[in-house]
Amino acid sequence: MQKIFNIKSVSSVASFLVFVALVTMALSGCSQQEVHVATKHAVLTQEPVLDPTLMKEDFSFPSRPPRLSRGKIVFTQNCLVCHTGGMSYDKIKETRPIDTFLMLTRGDHGHPSFKDKLTRDERWEALFYARYLAGESNIHNKDVAAIFGSNCAVCHGAKGFADGPLYTGHASAHELGMAPVKGAFDPPPANFHSYARMYNRTDDQLVKFVTEGVYPSAMPSWKGREDKDKNVVFDDALILDLVKYVRTFAYENDLPDEESKGPAPGANHSKELSSLPSGASAKRERHSS
Repeated sequence: MQKIFNIKSVSSVASFLVFVALVTMALSGCSQQEVHVATKHAVLTQEPVLDPTLMKEDFSFPSRPPRLSRGKIVFTQNCLVCHTGGMSYDKIKETRPIDTFLMLTRGDHGHPSFKDKLTRDERWEALFYARYLAGESNIHNKDVAAIFGSNCAVCHGAKGFADGPLYTGHASAHELGMAPVKGAFDPPPANFHSYARMYNRTDDQLVKFVTEGVYPSAMPSWKGREDKDKNVVFDDALILDLVKYVRTFAYENDLPDEESKGPAPGANHSKELSSLPSGASAKRERHSS
């Protein structure tokens, strides 16, 4: 009888413990889901978390800011033979620079791998020159730098280093029409020289951030705002020009003046191809990374 009682007691206790465990797991799941929802937007404003397996795929950010003049050499000697018909900005604007780098490294959809032919820095420079050819440097509003300076630099800094006077607290109350609060932004403004930030986002994403703002950061929605001093309204065309402008902070456009404004989208580059040396005589400068 005692043995039966013990068995029943153990069985009851075990059932009770299973019930408690299930309830605890359910409550824990709800709690985790609530945390996920609450922080969903905040993740957008943080530095992107890159897959650690990328390091096994010969991935690294550039050892120096990519230069378009070097990218032109690499592109002309390695890519132009296939890409004579120009590049499509519609495709470029929805592609992250990181994705293009990985495609050049791995090879994908019929595109060969350049992992053993080009250094990492050369791959970065070639892809930014390709983006340039596609029209990413085509900025239609000639006053875009001044517009950036009047509206964006107060937070992002005149040169895009996230050191604007409103964020650093160096602006006077007269300049802002309000008392500056140093370090009050959480998260801080975007640094447009950050490879992890700028190379891990598409132009379409950047346009969306400027258009709609980024919650819960201090980045507001700019769509429809007016700069009366510059006599402009922040419409889709101006926002795209600003995105193309801030892209230039993360690489160097050191091309001659007649080239630096960018070619027409879809331009044919067969003239460059005709002057390209063939075979072993086509030498190129190698840069270590």
